[in-house]
Amino acid sequence: MSAQDTPQDIVQAPLGELPAAGNTTPSARGQADMGSTLGLPEVATRLGVSVKTAYRAVRAGRYAGAYKVPGPSGEQWVVPVSTVELLLSRTVKKTPSQDSVQAEALQARVHELELLLATARTEATERAVTIEALQGAMRQLTAATENLTNATEQQRSTIALTEAALKVAQARRWWQRSKSAGGG
Repeated sequence: MSAQDTPQDIVQAPLGELPAAGNTTPSARGQADMGSTLGLPEVATRLGVSVKTAYRAVRAGRYAGAYKVPGPSGEQWVVPVSTVELLLSRTVKKTPSQDSVQAEALQARVHELELLLATARTEATERAVTIEALQGAMRQLTAATENLTNATEQQRSTIALTEAALKVAQARRWWQRSKSAGGG
């Protein structure tokens, strides 16, 4: 940059090789400082990273041509727009075809899971019907068991009464047996 260059000449001059990050002297910046720089918050926004990530990257020297300038709250880093554009051009962007392939894969997985869910629901319904049928059979068996228990108790009482009557009948003498048998 010479003393007779106007700001328009500087802006229209071809962009030379950018100095490494951290070269903060005006002579080292040369053509890099053409009024087309961005602060770290703007760089972070354009690159889709946090300001802290951008700060770590500029301190690590990953932003070519970055340098410090005086700001309202002390020195702040600025990065040439050309560096940001270069970084943006290097980033791998997903193509719609990659997104659609991923979407199709996810849809296939969702469909597979829906089929598994439908199968599980069908099995659950069948099991519920089986359980209900078994519960009904269990109720019938319980009622039948109670009926058998009652019938067994009645038979025992009938047998006990019959045995008692037989003992009484056997205890009578032969002439007493015939009178009661003849009805008289």
